[in-house]
Amino acid sequence: MLKIRMSSPRLQAQTPRPGSRVAIIGGGYTGAIVAKLLVERGVRDIEEVTVFEPREQLGCGLAYNVNNIDVRLNVAAHRMRAIPGSPTAFLDWLQTSGTLTVDPDAVTPEGIFARRHDFGRFTQAQLAPHLDSGAVRHIRDVVRVVERENEQWRIRGADGTIVLADILILATGHPPASRPALFDNLDPLTASRVADVFAPNAFDGIEKSDPILIVGSGLTALDALSRLDALDHDGEVTLLSRSGLIPRPHAGGGFSPFGDYRSVELTSARKLLAKVRATVADAQAQGIPWQSVFDALRQHAQELWQGLPMPERQKFLRRLRRWYDVHRYRMPPQASLALEKGLDTGRVAVERGDLAAITRDGNDLLAGIETHNGGAKVRCRRILLATGPEFRNYAAHQRFLLGMHRDGFIQSDALGLGLACDTAGHALTVTGAPVTSLFVAGPPARPAFGELTGVPEIATQVADIVDRIIRCCVRETRTIVINPSA
Repeated sequence: MLKIRMSSPRLQAQTPRPGSRVAIIGGGYTGAIVAKLLVERGVRDIEEVTVFEPREQLGCGLAYNVNNIDVRLNVAAHRMRAIPGSPTAFLDWLQTSGTLTVDPDAVTPEGIFARRHDFGRFTQAQLAPHLDSGAVRHIRDVVRVVERENEQWRIRGADGTIVLADILILATGHPPASRPALFDNLDPLTASRVADVFAPNAFDGIEKSDPILIVGSGLTALDALSRLDALDHDGEVTLLSRSGLIPRPHAGGGFSPFGDYRSVELTSARKLLAKVRATVADAQAQGIPWQSVFDALRQHAQELWQGLPMPERQKFLRRLRRWYDVHRYRMPPQASLALEKGLDTGRVAVERGDLAAITRDGNDLLAGIETHNGGAKVRCRRILLATGPEFRNYAAHQRFLLGMHRDGFIQSDALGLGLACDTAGHALTVTGAPVTSLFVAGPPARPAFGELTGVPEIATQVADIVDRIIRCCVRETRTIVINPSA
């Protein structure tokens, strides 16, 4: 108690303590928007916002930190809704920044499909004023250790930087791509012919007519195909995946979402599938494309997921996930044209099967593929890995996460979707208890939400976390008693 002699009557004065200090690990889109909202919404409550991100710029991450101008978003700009409270922010920025002037190919009959790196530039622009003012501190370092110390989080970077925070937000995004086990046993020369699509030098050294095997057939594989087309590659390209399914195209016409998923109780994967099929049939009878049905399904996906018992979630992931993905995550029109042209000319082929072996045959590679009908071999010069991120055992993919798991603060979820958390975003300990000062934001929080990969869903979850922090997690004020009689 502070005692001050004064000739005034006894009174109590309220003075605010410093606000909460928040640390964010991960500076991609998710981490950048968390930082932006904390600063703008928590003026009186947030003292300090620190973002750990080794990349030079905040807001790009792996998804939007691409220099290849031919790689595009798979969602039209007017549907991005990247900034909570400003649904047209990205579209407005495209139109006012002059970006569309230098990228006229972004405009298609299905909408404006911008380049990925332009979305990264947009996110950087959102955060730039707060970085310039010092309201957000960017530490370009890799986090090595996170510990609990005196009711605070102690974050230590690889270069020795130490930050203490009252609240910690894990915005670590997508993990590295899953790799078939056989890649780990290749000899050095063969391994040099294999590259992750996201690697900076993945396309270096590819000759114009080299036959290429792309392992994967989702959006990442189509990004690779678009990049090859931009390099005037004219060799054969084979897309290989277990399902052989390809993302579906977008529909034109500006149709609104179609379908009501709230009027019935959809508590099983079978019931959900039946409802979607019936709704698609109803839509087609009215001349409405199936894409509108999935747009409505997406709007209700989180509550539908949360209404499924655990066994039904497992059944959905095992039997329906890939079908859902190719209809939900549709390819941009530019990629659709490239794929259609390749299939029509025979330059592009799609194979269904598992990659079982890779051997060298002179200057070529022979990829052994196991199929339902036996086996096949694909001759190629390069193999590009486009298998998508590996979310299983998420707590082990970074050193500091593994340490937090060993300390009991976090755990990988049982379904292999990310980190266990509740619908408020609180991380769950190994005993299942929520940690009120530890949040999981963005894709790693999918176990609680199911649908949490698209920008609009991430923006909504991030806004909820920020509001929760400001409302519930700020420090209490302190009372100074001024006592004239002492």
